[in-house]
Amino acid sequence: MSHLLQDLKTWCNSLFARIFGLLSGASPGTLQLTGVLGLAALLYGLYALRGPPKPDRDEQRAEQIPRAPGSSAAAAPSSDKAHRSDARTSATASSTQVRGEEKSLAWAVRSQLSGIRNVTVSAPGVLLEEWTPTDLQESAVLRTDAAAVMREVLKTANVYVLAHVIDDIGEATVRGALEAGALVGPSAGQIPPHRVLFCSTLEGKTSIVRQLEPELHIDGHPQTIEALKRFMPQLLHVRHPKAQAAGVGSPNVGSAGSLIEVFMTS
Repeated sequence: MSHLLQDLKTWCNSLFARIFGLLSGASPGTLQLTGVLGLAALLYGLYALRGPPKPDRDEQRAEQIPRAPGSSAAAAPSSDKAHRSDARTSATASSTQVRGEEKSLAWAVRSQLSGIRNVTVSAPGVLLEEWTPTDLQESAVLRTDAAAVMREVLKTANVYVLAHVIDDIGEATVRGALEAGALVGPSAGQIPPHRVLFCSTLEGKTSIVRQLEPELHIDGHPQTIEALKRFMPQLLHVRHPKAQAAGVGSPNVGSAGSLIEVFMTS
């Protein structure tokens, strides 16, 4: 900076010398004009050397302050963020509700099956939409709510499925429905295929249950419930909509309109 000031001083002296040399014989009015020009030249040189004035620090700080969230430039992004936030909140709430329902079913099954290690289930009317061996000759449809309950039961107990059928056609129909619904299979969390048992009479089904000696048997046929109530620790009758409850008055017999009703309304 000192070198620049020295150069400016030298330049100004040279300029004044030339001006006074050229105008030494000029009139007083001319000399006054020349002095003004020389002063202007000096100020211009200083301005060129120092450069334009820097903005005030307060102005710099003012420029660095971000716009308020309510300004027009920030309104659109803020609105987009609000929509995305609402969408995430809605999705989270929906996911939480689903997980809550699954958790409540799991808890209900575990609490009500505490101490039970073996469960036998008669498929018609309980796991399947069809109730009679004749119906099973035509089709078999797995109840999705009953399948969800059984998957939870499988986490705490061994499950055996029984079905009263007329012949091999009924057996194939029942097994196909259970396997198609992924309730029966070789993987963990499924009922092993060898634990799906078939019989051609109600008496045969009663005999199988007594041989397996489960802590709980679930059935949709009232005659089977009546035949087993003297021998089983616990029985559950899943009633047909047009049938009466079986085992009324027996402390070891329960009754419900569906399998999931047993756990979710208790």
